[in-house]
Formats: sequence, C-alpha cells, structure tokens
Amino acid sequence: MEEHHGGCLCGGVRYVVRGPLRDVVICHCSRCRRTHGHAAAYSACAAADLDLGEARTLRWYEADGRGRGFCTECGASLFWRIAGRDAISVSAGTLDPPTGLRTIAQIFTADRGDYYELSPDGRHLPAGLSSGAGETTCR
Repeated sequence: MEEHHGGCLCGGVRYVVRGPLRDVVICHCSRCRRTHGHAAAYSACAAADLDLGEARTLRWYEADGRGRGFCTECGASLFWRIAGRDAISVSAGTLDPPTGLRTIAQIFTADRGDYYELSPDGRHLPAGLSSGAGETTCR
C-alpha cells in the first residue's frame, strides 16, 4: 500500500495518506494566490485515505462550500476540500520527500498574477478542471 507523510512547518499538523496521490495541479486563481501568497500546487487523495496523526493546530476556513485546512501556529495551508466530494486536495509542498509526483496541469492560468510567467509544466487551462474525483476546481 502506498503511504505518504506530510505536515506543516511547526509540526502542529502531521498526516499520512494511505493510498494513491494524484499528480500535482497548480492553481493560479485569486483565492489560491491570496491563501498561499502565490500559485498553489495541489495533489489529491481519497478523503478516507487521509489520516490526521497530529491535528492540534489544524483549523478550517469555510466559504462558498469550500474549505481550506491551515495551521493556526505557523500559518501553513495544508488542505483544500469542497462539500460533497470524496476527495481532498493536499498542498504538495507539505508532503515529505520523495513524493514521486509530477506537475500534470495548471489551472486558472487566465487569472495568474502579473508578476510571473507560467512554467511550461503540464497542460495549461485558462479555467479549472471538470469536477471529477480528486480534481481541483478552486473557485
């Protein structure tokens, strides 16, 4: 069984994904840029495969049917979820290496910040992906 570990900067949140992770999708939407301070890189897993081993500082910000899990101590943004979906997105930068993941797509590229160029990695989509299992549709 695949197993991936990760957590926030201060260690207040640690998690294990016991199952496969989707390759990385980079989101350039304004919500992700404001949350992360730049574009956000997300993997995803089945929500049932995510085990929160340490979650004393994990809090959720909920708005418009979407939730972002973050650490109240160090401020790390760790998770993203949408109501009714069986998948949860995991901030790729919070995974312990080696991840074995690669970037497969960039979404909301039409919304990217004006201060950077897009990397050539993955498909470039001006809007989000369709709302299939584990796919990111941030806005």
